[in-house]
Amino acid sequence: MNYFDYFTEIEEEFVKRRGSHLLVSPLDWSLMETWKQRGVPLHIVLRGINISFDSYDQRAHRGRRVNSLFYCQQEVEAVFLEYCESRVGSNDGRQTKNSESNEKRERNGQDENNSPYHAEAIINYLTEHRETLQSLSVKHSSAAGLCETFARTVMRLDQIINDLYTASQLSPETLEVDLTMVEEVILDGLKENLSGEQLEQLRKEGNQQLQAYRHSMEQQVYQQTLDNFIARRLREQYHVPRLSLFYL
Repeated sequence: MNYFDYFTEIEEEFVKRRGSHLLVSPLDWSLMETWKQRGVPLHIVLRGINISFDSYDQRAHRGRRVNSLFYCQQEVEAVFLEYCESRVGSNDGRQTKNSESNEKRERNGQDENNSPYHAEAIINYLTEHRETLQSLSVKHSSAAGLCETFARTVMRLDQIINDLYTASQLSPETLEVDLTMVEEVILDGLKENLSGEQLEQLRKEGNQQLQAYRHSMEQQVYQQTLDNFIARRLREQYHVPRLSLFYL
């Protein structure tokens, strides 16, 4: 499995177990991003989803359906905790290290020949988004800070694109790290452009949507999911494209 299939695999498994197609909500996407950022392995998430639905199917629900991935959140966390505990104090350190290395190689898609992420496609993808960000820089020329943010990201994308033209090998994971840092620069600039009241309103919206799940989430997980929700709303508000290779 390619490293960037993480979200797609989770979405497809959830839809399959639910039994009918359901668009995953922005809040659900925020939860998936939180799992990915925390390093929860894909197979752990899928196991948690299946355990949740197995338990659900054994109970009478009078027609009620599971409408959110958050239904599986507690089980995913429980399975992830067991997974982490099982890896502490292992007697066979070599086996654990080799297993981790193999899993990492599988996620990263290090063999470019087996990867769907080829240099030409990535260059075209990033060039298109570079032009979009350039347009946003012009559009927000009256807001000095925001204009500078978009100009900085255009410059960094120029460097990344130029490196792709001359690179002898392509590492999708390394490139993803670089693109994540560019996205963080954009988000910081978007937040700085908002007033305190506007940012607080976004937090309030996120807290309202997460309210039903707050009691079942650890504070760190809750905060990360809230941050992801706010980031998504900001990108939508300013029409900022995602740079991650997942969206290629």
